[in-house]
Amino acid sequence: MELKPCPFCGSEVELKRYPLRHFSGCYMFNIRCEKCGCRIHLGETHTLYISEKEAKNNAITAWNRRANENA
Repeated sequence: MELKPCPFCGSEVELKRYPLRHFSGCYMFNIRCEKCGCRIHLGETHTLYISEKEAKNNAITAWNRRANENA
């Protein structure tokens, strides 16, 4: 699954994976534009009970969603 560019400045973005301290094998994902600072943070509630791959895909899907996409 590919990340769309930043919706504000059009720059490439970075996906980072962070292990959750209290839950072994669980991760949270942040996606951030290094140029303008736009970001999405999907924490523990989106990653606890699913695989790492599913959690990553959830983060990418959330980032890639655009408000005017279906207009």
